[in-house]
Amino acid sequence: MTKKEIEILDDQIQYLCKNYQDRIKIMRQTLGINTDFTFMREVETIENLYKSLLELRKTEKGTYFSNGTSGWTLIYLRNKKNFKDGEKFVLKTYFSFIEVDNYE
Repeated sequence: MTKKEIEILDDQIQYLCKNYQDRIKIMRQTLGINTDFTFMREVETIENLYKSLLELRKTEKGTYFSNGTSGWTLIYLRNKKNFKDGEKFVLKTYFSFIEVDNYE
């Protein structure tokens, strides 16, 4: 990972830690899904998903890539379809056990 890629990941983790650490733990406990996860385990999961996306972007064409597990979804967005070293991108991080609901 480049310095810029590490900074982007660190910003995401700092934001989650500062604002949502307790909420994530409560969600896991309430739903009974991986209740023994510590925040460090959450960070490890996010890092692994991020590294996977960084590798995927090199081999696949497209502007949207996502990867998720254990409630976490990371989305990688870029402007061009082909990978270029140092490309600008946006990383979005979500924590939810549902993607959509259709209870109409």
